[in-house]
Amino acid sequence: MARSAESLDDFMVLVRRGYLRQAATPLLVGAVALLVSAVIMLGVNVSTMRKNFAWVQQADDVLQQLSGVETGVVGNELTVRGYALTNDPRFLLYQKANRQRVTASMNKLAALVAGDPLQAARFERLRGIVARHSAIFGALTGLGPGHAKDVAAAIVDPQNRSVMDETRSQLDAFRGEELELLAERQADAAHQASRTYNIAVAIVVAAFLLGGLGVLVAQSGRGQGA
Repeated sequence: MARSAESLDDFMVLVRRGYLRQAATPLLVGAVALLVSAVIMLGVNVSTMRKNFAWVQQADDVLQQLSGVETGVVGNELTVRGYALTNDPRFLLYQKANRQRVTASMNKLAALVAGDPLQAARFERLRGIVARHSAIFGALTGLGPGHAKDVAAAIVDPQNRSVMDETRSQLDAFRGEELELLAERQADAAHQASRTYNIAVAIVVAAFLLGGLGVLVAQSGRGQGA
């Protein structure tokens, strides 16, 4: 403690005598450079937050399209059953609307995940099983009216049931993986933002200390010159 006090006293003596006045400008320039660095670090923080917002928005869009696919898939099953039981041609219109919903949602989903190889690979698996599901219920509709028993038998067929179950399973898995990916990205973004903020604060403190030292040295130089 005494040694630190002596070192500080020696330093102040050098300052008062003007020996360090030539260092005033470099100290002030260094302080400005540190402040600029802090601003850049804060800019990086803003960029990270923007990326985080974009990830949240994309995840929300992906989940919305998955819901559209799921609604269309379930609706397709219900309308085929309704048509087989009632022979009401209005169910064909409902089924057409469901098929269009599935197609539109799948196309939008493909565009959303195109930039991520892992998501794109998962989407291709989903596309395959959804196509098989649509083919099964499209063929059942093609039987026409008066085939309620055939439709019922096809729906309980183990192979068809396997496709129906796998379609739901793939949709649930895609949804779960999307939420997991979002959570990982948000955690990484939060860690990076916290680290960058702490570094920026440390740089600002160092800049003020350095600037204060530069001002002190400059003022000492003026007093010595007077």
